Amino acid sequence: MRRERLTTRPSPDARHDYLVELRGEPMAGTRLTLRLVPDRLVPDPASVADYLAEFAGFVDGLEALALAILDDLNNELVPRWVEVVLERDTPLPHRVAIEDRQPTWDNPQLMGRLQRI
Repeated sequence: MRRERLTTRPSPDARHDYLVELRGEPMAGTRLTLRLVPDRLVPDPASVADYLAEFAGFVDGLEALALAILDDLNNELVPRWVEVVLERDTPLPHRVAIEDRQPTWDNPQLMGRLQRI
């Protein structure tokens, strides 16, 4: 199962909000940008690369891929906030962005900074 590829480690300090950004290519020609504010767990970057390799033959479209990745991250990491962005240039430029957050989490200062990044 692909979720088993995602390994985690404890957050170095769960008292603070900080941003983790990872980039990868789940399949040829498809770029992923993953941004998250961890809670108690952070992803191991090497395991994210292994996890993304599980999508090499994914054919259900960028929207379904983004939702699958979001669901897996929410189940394995339970981040305070997470954003999954997938982009492909062919046959037409196509971009899908999806985000989620814990119901009680809010950090307007950090989220405001993210809008500028």
